[in-house]
Amino acid sequence: MNNAQSCKCMMSFLWTNALVVGALVFLLFSFIDPAEIARNLMLDVNEGTFRIKVYALSFFFLWLMFNASTFLNCYFSRLKSGTRQQDQ
Repeated sequence: MNNAQSCKCMMSFLWTNALVVGALVFLLFSFIDPAEIARNLMLDVNEGTFRIKVYALSFFFLWLMFNASTFLNCYFSRLKSGTRQQDQ
């Protein structure tokens, strides 16, 4: 695979993972309010900015985890296909 195809493949993984994580964060925070959690923990924070920070950090954390899963899957599948070619 040349560099242009590899870049397209990687960008498609990043983009699709971002879409899935965006939907997941939307669903998650439809049921959980970060400001209510802050109130219950008696944190002295501005509720509006706290919500945005939690949304953003949750999105980026989940996005990194999904990307790690995708790239590990690709890595191990390439290792597996490489060992098959050596066996033949």
